[in-house]
Amino acid sequence: MIGVPPAASAGVAVLGLALLFGPMPADPSVGAAAERLIGEREAAAIAALDDLRDAVEPGLEAARIAAAGVLSGEEPPSRGLEEAAGRIAGAEVAGAAARRAVSGLAAARGAWRPEAPRPPAPVAVGELSSIAAQLRETGDEADAFADLRLRGTGLPGALEEVLGALDRGDLDEATELTARARADHDAIVAWETDLATLPVWVDTTDAMITAVEQIIDATRRGDDAAATRAGDSFVALTDDAATADRALRIALAEGGSALTAAPLERLAAVLGGIDAARAGAAAILSGQSP
Repeated sequence: MIGVPPAASAGVAVLGLALLFGPMPADPSVGAAAERLIGEREAAAIAALDDLRDAVEPGLEAARIAAAGVLSGEEPPSRGLEEAAGRIAGAEVAGAAARRAVSGLAAARGAWRPEAPRPPAPVAVGELSSIAAQLRETGDEADAFADLRLRGTGLPGALEEVLGALDRGDLDEATELTARARADHDAIVAWETDLATLPVWVDTTDAMITAVEQIIDATRRGDDAAATRAGDSFVALTDDAATADRALRIALAEGGSALTAAPLERLAAVLGGIDAARAGAAAILSGQSP
């Protein structure tokens, strides 16, 4: 005997219900069969949607951890973003299963009650893969930003090291450290952003580095008076250093958050779609007659 594929038999079952639901008097046995089929499809849809949420949530959590690493971590955030992307892309299998289950429920429900609203699809085809690709594409930019953040937030410590070298009379080390501080400052200046708080940090730290450069130059020339004036300028600027540091951190928080905002928002929307589809299926199963 030739068998019938499961998908075909399911379609035949729905088609059979549709053929039976005509203008003829209602047959209680047909109604019972319809309710049983719809109940089975509802349970399958809810289980598939729960599986999909379970598949997506770890990817979202990994993406959030990676996003936090952009703002405060020591490791390159691209590693975490790649891990999150892999998890999200892997959820496509569960997404396809959930779409099939919801579609099967909608078909059975529509055959019995054509006017009834159809449960929404949980996630569009290819959406999870698209989000995963977006996370991966963010990786290099996130690593560059994290390096920029470390340069900026580490600059006050670098200037302290310069002062320590000057106290020891090691002008060569002081010169080398100052050059590094200037390079770090220049990297922040080259950052293509229009964040309003950043110029506060740029101007203050530029003046501080300039004062240190003047101290070193005057010391090399043996001009004690010029070195003292430059030192006084540096000390006067330290009152503004705390404000400048806060301004930088605000700018970094805004800039870093923007890097991963889009994929995180899309993932949140996917979870919202899954919940909406589940609520639609559960409303039928919880007691609304088919």
